[in-house]
Amino acid sequence: MIDGIVFDLDGTLIDTARTLSIAWSNAFKEGGLQISADELYEKTKGVSSRDIIKKYLPGADESTAKMLVSKRRDEAVKLLNSPLFYPETVGVLQDIRKRHIKIAVATGLGQDLLTKVIEITSIDKLADSIISSDIVERGKPDPAIFVEAFRRIGTDPKKGMVVGDSYNDIIPGKQIGSFTVFISRDGEKLDIANANITDLNEILKLLG
Repeated sequence: MIDGIVFDLDGTLIDTARTLSIAWSNAFKEGGLQISADELYEKTKGVSSRDIIKKYLPGADESTAKMLVSKRRDEAVKLLNSPLFYPETVGVLQDIRKRHIKIAVATGLGQDLLTKVIEITSIDKLADSIISSDIVERGKPDPAIFVEAFRRIGTDPKKGMVVGDSYNDIIPGKQIGSFTVFISRDGEKLDIANANITDLNEILKLLG
């Protein structure tokens, strides 16, 4: 029996993954680095801001990193529009809550941009806890953010489910013993996941 579910945010509950990739591409361009939004989308899904910067600018000092994060936020805010939720998201989360299953959201977003997303979506009213990458020392695929998410909703990870749209969500979920669900609305499959779905409604079938 599943006692709690931790969801990734971007590309899982809200349709922002490509938007954020464009924002990062524009921010890096401002810093003199040309990286396509397509590459960022493919290689940084679920990755924290600090780890994205380390990947592409490994020698960046703190001042440069702060500039890039700030620029990325400004670019993203320009691009983000309501509604952000996938069509089925709200209904599925409401159904899960009716089953008395706890819900947490663990996102690679920093608190700066997460605040904006919450403002647009009011997702804080649908989840018991929302955790940004800022609160852990190591971002995904390290399992720290998922461990903290389950702790906050009082759930043993081994009695929990992790739902995400990237390898960086599924690997840490498996490491902590959770049932892992990979979602790809394009029909892509990830063999290491316990289940592959194309729509969040399929989670309700998994819960029985």
